[in-house]
Amino acid sequence: ARRLRLKVRLAEDDCKIASIHHLWKAVNWYERECFDMFGIHFEGHPDLRRILMYDEFEGHPLRKDYPIDKQQPLLELKEVEERHTYGRHT
Repeated sequence: ARRLRLKVRLAEDDCKIASIHHLWKAVNWYERECFDMFGIHFEGHPDLRRILMYDEFEGHPLRKDYPIDKQQPLLELKEVEERHTYGRHT
């Protein structure tokens, strides 16, 4: 098995780097996770959106400058439009 580790210096206030999605398709979720947790923007990524945190979450929780006591906004309950149970619509 081969492993690849990349280390790149990024500016704290402008965390951007080119996506390698066009070279390695499996990197899709890894880049999304880095964006969600650390706020790194992968330029050219086809679907760069949150993958672990909910859309309304403010900030990136694994950054060193993320305030540990930060309060997140309360969310309104949403009605379920359609329920799926074992492949059947109910």
